[in-house]
Amino acid sequence: MRTRLRFGPTDNLIDQVMCRQQAKGKVMYSEGDDFENRDFLRDIWHQTTTAVALLTASAEGRENVMACEWAMMVSNSPMSFVISVHPSHETHDLIEKSGEFGLSFCSDLQAKLAHVSGSFSLHDVDKWELADFPRYSGAKIAAPMIDGSNLNVECKVISKQSVGHSVFIGEAVWAKYDLEQTPLLYHAGKYWHLGSQVPKDL
Repeated sequence: MRTRLRFGPTDNLIDQVMCRQQAKGKVMYSEGDDFENRDFLRDIWHQTTTAVALLTASAEGRENVMACEWAMMVSNSPMSFVISVHPSHETHDLIEKSGEFGLSFCSDLQAKLAHVSGSFSLHDVDKWELADFPRYSGAKIAAPMIDGSNLNVECKVISKQSVGHSVFIGEAVWAKYDLEQTPLLYHAGKYWHLGSQVPKDL
């Protein structure tokens, strides 16, 4: 049995909760346009799966690392990557001032580093002291890079758009990768290993 949960500005919250309770244990789907509804937003987010990058930046003698779920390659000519960072994050200020950033895409052995990077703020604590980050100096940017990742990319900012978060596009100026590492995945607020290959049926 399929149950539809509809989220809209005119929907009654009690009805939504009752519908959720009735749908437990059944195959269900949701739809709607109430993007102010926290449950609806969370459920949409939980349907996405991403890699996890450790985003690094450095400026004026300060440097930081943060977990960046919203990081991906967007072009291979020129090789470019996009990141989404909220202006309230300290890393945002460092990127604005330096015009560059580092991306170290986590291997599945680096979940602890990702968790520490994403759970604390430089406003409150020095994250570098909370875990053993295997840092090395960037080849072409000032920000440190994280060793042991499956992919490390150094980028220079070439574009910025504001959509609540700031979306920075960076052109890659240096990269290295390790074929022996397996990427760490993030889904529904949890970290996952890459699973078995799904065959392409013709």
